[in-house]
Amino acid sequence: MQTLGLTGEDKRSDGRLKSIFWPTVDNAWDVNYLGQQGFWICLVIAVFQLIVAALSGTPFVLVFGVIASLIFIVGGMGVRQASWPAAAMVFAIFFAGIVESLSKGRFPGILSIIAGAILLSNVRAAFLASEWKPLVEGEDKPRRFNETFGDKLADQMPAKLWPTLQIPFFVAASVLLSVVFLGMGVELIRQVGARR
Repeated sequence: MQTLGLTGEDKRSDGRLKSIFWPTVDNAWDVNYLGQQGFWICLVIAVFQLIVAALSGTPFVLVFGVIASLIFIVGGMGVRQASWPAAAMVFAIFFAGIVESLSKGRFPGILSIIAGAILLSNVRAAFLASEWKPLVEGEDKPRRFNETFGDKLADQMPAKLWPTLQIPFFVAASVLLSVVFLGMGVELIRQVGARR
């Protein structure tokens, strides 16, 4: 089993906490782990956004939340495939949401700030992963599994869907980001008009 590389041996160079907040890439296992981690982070944030949107009770917020969640899930696929522009877009959308909250006079919660920091770290991880090259051709590298539902979700689905979904992702994410900034601009104009 060791010869085949199926022992599950961990060859990552960082611990879990460091890889979340200040990732480094020294080998193919780091690239693989950071891609998986980035995908799961985007998926968890997408689920939380969907839950918050569903609890709001407003149809507009629910539709907006569903669209944002789908963008985060597809963006997570891009992160899994080491696309730093996808990671940057996901972070930009999340950060725009924080700025929008601030523009309405609401301070974001500590969980939102932590999630934003993790998404920013995701950008670093995806960039480092995209730039990493093996020292020698045919170097030992991890295998993408297909046994469990989690394997299918994090290892197989991004590899199959990201090439097809990347252009629609960037278009939809750009439109969503534009709508958020437009909404902030309208809110700012409304607030300035109310002060006069």
